[in-house]
Amino acid sequence: MRISLKHLLLAIAWLSIALTLASSLYAGYRADQQTLMNTTLETNFAYAQKLAKMTEDYLLRTERLLAYSANDLSPYLTEGDRQQLSDEAERLVVQGEALSSVLITDREGTIQGTSSEIRNLIGMPLLDEAGKETLSTGKPSISKPYQTQTDKLVVFITSPITDSSSNVIGMIGGSIYLKEKNVLNDILGQHFYEDGSYVYVVDEDGMLLYHLKRERVGEVVTKNPVIEELRKGHSGSMRLMNSKDQDMLAGYASVPLTKWGIVTQRPTETALASSKEMVKEMIVKSLPFILLSALIILYFAYKIAKPLEKLASYASNQLERDGHKPLESGAWYHEAIQLDLALTDSFSRFQDQVDHFIQESFTDPLTGLLNRRALNEQARTLVEKKVSFSLAILDIDRFKRVNDTYGHTMGDEVLKDLAKKLQQRTKDKGLCYRFGGEEFVVLFPQIDNEQASDWMNEIRGELSNEMSPIGEPITFSAGVANIPEHAEHFLRLLELADECLYLAKETGRNKVVNVNERFNS
Repeated sequence: MRISLKHLLLAIAWLSIALTLASSLYAGYRADQQTLMNTTLETNFAYAQKLAKMTEDYLLRTERLLAYSANDLSPYLTEGDRQQLSDEAERLVVQGEALSSVLITDREGTIQGTSSEIRNLIGMPLLDEAGKETLSTGKPSISKPYQTQTDKLVVFITSPITDSSSNVIGMIGGSIYLKEKNVLNDILGQHFYEDGSYVYVVDEDGMLLYHLKRERVGEVVTKNPVIEELRKGHSGSMRLMNSKDQDMLAGYASVPLTKWGIVTQRPTETALASSKEMVKEMIVKSLPFILLSALIILYFAYKIAKPLEKLASYASNQLERDGHKPLESGAWYHEAIQLDLALTDSFSRFQDQVDHFIQESFTDPLTGLLNRRALNEQARTLVEKKVSFSLAILDIDRFKRVNDTYGHTMGDEVLKDLAKKLQQRTKDKGLCYRFGGEEFVVLFPQIDNEQASDWMNEIRGELSNEMSPIGEPITFSAGVANIPEHAEHFLRLLELADECLYLAKETGRNKVVNVNERFNS
């Protein structure tokens, strides 16, 4: 009887360890997976919105470029100077770099001038519907993708040419060749990652206008829920099985000007891979404690089981020393209850270790800064408590050049160096986070927009005169916004700060732009 009970005690102890370990690991694993998935979806959505804005801005700039050129073409079109018209078309292709070819027609739609590669079309009638619409209405337009007279899949951007009396006398149009290197490659081609993440663009009919695999351009995609949402004009994020039956985490945003949609997506398996590493780390770090607990349990189970009464006395005395009220002795199973209580106390310490490992997931492993997950939690807390704060997003200027010139290892050293310097200069004023890649965020609680901008400018100026690990100064550009001055919601605040950062990059880099400056510029 005593031998059977001893084995029963051992079984209970081992089962308790196994169940506690399994439940703790599973809870941590599932929580980390869900957080990683939500973070990836949020990041991809924000990135898709950013790329959609960049694409629309590019198209609008191209429209303005054609319109500006159209103002100067009226005399040459009236005189029938085809050479001058062709020279201007060639100039737009060479200098603009956004267009693959350019053509100019008269009022009847006869082609009067072209860039060099389609020179054979001069004298032929224009067949493009967008061009005919511009000649008819006198308004600029952007066509749907179509096959040209030269058998190319293109998007055609047009602008009317008018005389001094504002009468339409012709049209200038530029083509983007979708199956060749084009402006979409310049905007989106840099956003591919070796982990399987990539970007693609579709029109309102589901046709691929840009894809990492160029041979897929022109393909009409069906059975893809993201594309169905984009066709309705929606933006957002979701987990899905794409048209190639791959499990993806996708963010998507529409381009209102053309009704295109931009999708950024990452394989779900890749996004969640770090959670498996977290579980492995938890097991490895906990294994010595588990083995030690097991040995202690084994030793005491064998020693205490004979005589069994000593177990109740020992457990009761131990509980009294710890300040707990001992249980009343009763049947033979009372001793097993005492042992279970003692083990539960040990397991609570183990659970504290598990909680510590989960807390580590809020820290960026490279720089030691808090990560984006921690930023989201802090911002949510401040917004809920209605505490005003300013936020600065900063991005290292030309960081790709650092990686290409000195290697990714030295690039990591630059990131760590910048993180250390930011912490040193903001420790009494704000909180530093690594936002992702070469982007960092500084959050200034209860600091207004102008003061935060001044501090960021002061830091920027100091760092631009200090040596970095690559032996030269590293500069950054930054955008600053404030809650509640500029936004009510944190996502909107991020969007505004990111737009200011983009403006700082566009207007020369190595500068800080806040929302007030952006709207006043």
